[in-house]
Amino acid sequence: MKKRLKKKNAYKKYIHDIFNGYEEMISTPDLEKLTFSYLNEETIIYRDDEKKIRFLTRDK
Repeated sequence: MKKRLKKKNAYKKYIHDIFNGYEEMISTPDLEKLTFSYLNEETIIYRDDEKKIRFLTRDK
């Protein structure tokens, strides 16, 4: 039970960090790229050539 709860809380933190990173990207136009990891998953928030914010989620 504790293991499942730890994984759930870690995933909540991962999602929370992604949203905070997105807000940071909006407020800081000079920031080009942020990377977040959870188990075998990786999410990258980056700016494209037109300076639009994009998300890329992939397995490691």
